[in-house]
Amino acid sequence: MTRVVVTGGATGIGAATVDRLEKRGCQVIVLDVVPPQEASAGFICCDLSDPAAIERATSEIDGPIDALVNVAGIPGPRPAEPVVAVNFLGLRALSLKLLPRIVPGGSLVIVASTAGRDWQRRSTVVNQLLDTADFESGITWCRENSGLWDRDPYTFSKQCAVAWMYRAAGLALPRGVRVNSVSPGGTQTRLTKNFTEQIGAEQVAWMNERIGRMARPDDIAAIIEFVAIGDCGWLNGIDIVADGGLSAGILGGWIDFSQSPAARAKAARQPTES
Repeated sequence: MTRVVVTGGATGIGAATVDRLEKRGCQVIVLDVVPPQEASAGFICCDLSDPAAIERATSEIDGPIDALVNVAGIPGPRPAEPVVAVNFLGLRALSLKLLPRIVPGGSLVIVASTAGRDWQRRSTVVNQLLDTADFESGITWCRENSGLWDRDPYTFSKQCAVAWMYRAAGLALPRGVRVNSVSPGGTQTRLTKNFTEQIGAEQVAWMNERIGRMARPDDIAAIIEFVAIGDCGWLNGIDIVADGGLSAGILGGWIDFSQSPAARAKAARQPTES
């Protein structure tokens, strides 16, 4: 039986992923701070902002696994430190702990965000955190360099998650394990309210109008299922943007982002030349 560990599997995209995996006959172990609604799924309580909790959780998982799917995340923006702790440092620590347990031909999936797709724009800062050795040294770096990242901790944490995926693909390759990330755009979950407050309801409405609607959790879970256990053994080291075509529209020129409420507001704040 295929065994899959899913973090954040109690709600939203994580719960939709668990449902799909169980329908495929997988044995699923959920790591979360609350139990999953699906009683059939195994459950281990784990707070990814706590290295000791990660250590306890991994010790409770017996035997090999076929895939690790990292879905758990929190939106922020305040307090900033737990956001980067859960969304990146805890994800990294758990992944490194479980990587030796993933069977050859297995996979590691990171659910990031379209917020992280432009990580190279601030790669100097991102790589400083990626270069830290472990969770504790990562937290120390965050505290000592808060001014470099804590204005928007969610975006920074997801930039780190995407950037680390490329490194992890190299770490896992000798073991025959694939590493990929899935980066959703706006998705209707319990976090939607937080994101709407951060970027503005008008901006959210503008984006949804361009692609028809916001994603549903199962839209993203279908992609995660394929990447985690699907017949895609040559898919490795790729960040899959799942935003219904919004990014394609901006890059392809059929969506004019300069006309969005956010872009217009930013332009209005710029000093005019005399």
